[in-house]
Amino acid sequence: MVKWNFDAPGGVRDFRDPTNWHAAMAAEASGIVLDLVATVLGKDPADVTEAEISANAPNLGYIDPVATPPETDGETVAVSPWGAFPRAVRRRGPWTEFPPVDGDREGIHRAAEDLGEEDHPEGVFVDGENKVLHLPVRHRQDEYLEWVARRSKEGKINKVAFVAEGYDYYATLFKYDEGRALDLYRDFTGDNSIRVDDLRARKGIYRRLPDGSRQTVVDPGDFNPRNRFNIEPGIVHLSHRANSLGAEVNLAGVSAILRLKADGTTLVDGRNSEELLCCCQGGNPNRNSDPLISDQAYAQVMGGFRYTLANPVGLYIAGVDDQRVQTKNGDALTPDWWTVVRGEGFGDPKSCRVLRLELAPPKGSNLTLEDLEVDGEPVRFAGQLADLLQVHLFVTRWKRNDGDNHGPSVPCLGTCCRKTGTQQLVPTRRTCGAGYDLAFPGLIGSPRVGTNLTAALAMKALR
Repeated sequence: MVKWNFDAPGGVRDFRDPTNWHAAMAAEASGIVLDLVATVLGKDPADVTEAEISANAPNLGYIDPVATPPETDGETVAVSPWGAFPRAVRRRGPWTEFPPVDGDREGIHRAAEDLGEEDHPEGVFVDGENKVLHLPVRHRQDEYLEWVARRSKEGKINKVAFVAEGYDYYATLFKYDEGRALDLYRDFTGDNSIRVDDLRARKGIYRRLPDGSRQTVVDPGDFNPRNRFNIEPGIVHLSHRANSLGAEVNLAGVSAILRLKADGTTLVDGRNSEELLCCCQGGNPNRNSDPLISDQAYAQVMGGFRYTLANPVGLYIAGVDDQRVQTKNGDALTPDWWTVVRGEGFGDPKSCRVLRLELAPPKGSNLTLEDLEVDGEPVRFAGQLADLLQVHLFVTRWKRNDGDNHGPSVPCLGTCCRKTGTQQLVPTRRTCGAGYDLAFPGLIGSPRVGTNLTAALAMKALR
């Protein structure tokens, strides 16, 4: 048996007691198994017993490696990388609120760098005293990578920082070592005036919905992932609600069970990753990341493997498509344009675990980043540079030792509607509204068309 310990992402050493991070990730892993067993049994997770977990967990495609230590080390592989620029933003273009300009004819780069609250349901943020809070973040950078540009006094882009660190990592670190979290904030923003309480949601954060109900976002006294210092003057970690390590673990886990179409016998084969995600209802099918993560996890089960997210669990910058970028003089970028601030393995796509990467002209250069060209177009927006990056994660897998068994299979949870005349998909478990067409017939029993799918639901699903 191989004893499993969850290390911090990217080889960083932030925790004084590394077992604190291990405990957090072990809880995520056991939670996935609980949810999968509940899915198999058709029960609410709260009603699943320990005996049912023990009886069903050995047959799942996903392994909780702490509860079930693997027989061998297994094989660790990187899943296929996905593009870091948000596909959902491209699918919604052209953006009428951002008129055409050089370098951004459809407004997608300005839309991607806009700040706001679209990553949460319609409503407003309030504190525990019902005071309205304004907490805008990079609400459209949803591919597990976010970026911030820094400009010279003349307004030219002279540096871009890219990060792939989940905000929940910082929330856990803050829980056990507020001082270390503060140090990282000061280092990455250059602002030594930041205090611990600036990072804390002292009265909590809640999302007040149009019906008057409230959803808890942050409990009173806990880390505030939407604090203003992660937006200005710098970027420390991911801010979009969907860009968490927990979301990554959940998505990889929910895809660990074979799915059946509405006829009860036809297996969803996974060849169409969007169809698979619409069936599982595990994420946003308009993203680059979610369908691919789901597809890669599902492929392990289809291939006769059991798997878990590899240690250290993390979302990582996989590499840069440097063939698409050059200086205005036609010169390729030399390695000293790129600086790995956190993480390791840059340059090797099979092992790259970079958490923070910065792009800037080499020391002594008189160039700015606006002296670069991407795909032959002069750089005017940081999103053009973000489009060069890919993101990935790693899984560790083992061949099943129970013959041709691929584990349990369950019905699809839903399907998707496609906005007529576009590529935009809307997950649904029931209906397609006016202006939407059924994208994947046969996943669930005859969803009705043209009834009560509202525009608000559509926009929520597209985020």
